[in-house]
Amino acid sequence: MTAIEMTAAAGATETRRPISGAAVGLDAALGWAATRALAEAIRGGTFERLAAGRADPTELAAAVGLPVDRLLAQLAALGAQGLVQLEEDGRVQLADHAGEVARAAAMVLGGDVPAAPPRLSWPILDPTLGAWAAAALAPAGRWLVLGGDAGFVRSFGDGLDLSHLAEDAAEFGAALAGENWPAGLDGVLILRGLGRSAKTAISAVIEAAEEALCPGGCFACLDLVLDDDYAGPRHAGLWAFAQADLGGEAPPLTLNFLGLRLAELCFAPPIAAEAPDGVHRLIWSRRD
Repeated sequence: MTAIEMTAAAGATETRRPISGAAVGLDAALGWAATRALAEAIRGGTFERLAAGRADPTELAAAVGLPVDRLLAQLAALGAQGLVQLEEDGRVQLADHAGEVARAAAMVLGGDVPAAPPRLSWPILDPTLGAWAAAALAPAGRWLVLGGDAGFVRSFGDGLDLSHLAEDAAEFGAALAGENWPAGLDGVLILRGLGRSAKTAISAVIEAAEEALCPGGCFACLDLVLDDDYAGPRHAGLWAFAQADLGGEAPPLTLNFLGLRLAELCFAPPIAAEAPDGVHRLIWSRRD
């Protein structure tokens, strides 16, 4: 039975959740990153060099003419696809089936390396996600919402004393940098802003939340689903490649970093739940 036949057989016996348009769009963006990483490794000589044996990443970067950071991002993306593996001594080597994959991919890729999109368009927030987030967080009192659109905010904040700064508001950048937050908040929700920002911005909003939130107040963000452990369909390695290629246009992996920063300040360990659309993840923590 072929892989396609096995997939079809499995689909006949399992009830699958419909895939949203947003999920398809996100998978397409990260699928581009995987294809680009594979094409770069084939044409740039990474596969050819590793076919000769294990290699030190720094030496491999020099051999293929890439900056070390770029080569590490490429290796991370290839590792997320199961094509290379890291040894205990820090060297990398090809997986057993990588050569066959590379030969087949080279035939399919043909001429040009797929071009990077000029900008990744993040999924639009469905208003029903606002009601879902409200059910998870049970917001009450005075809240600040940074980012997102009016439809989401209305479904999340019905009956709340809520301030909302949209991403196109003049004050949004300053607020995301931790400036001019109101005091005495019961909660803050960051929508999509963290998904476009560097770790410095994540640190800034956590520090601002510590100052602005009342004891027991809630810090929350709705992030894109990106697996930190390489275990799911949207791999950290693909993010690493996109980050190297797109810089600030690529979303950071926030869950692990958020946990570290929250633990350093006055917050409980974060809780996370995947949203119904399969694209977003809600992360929240309470201020001690």
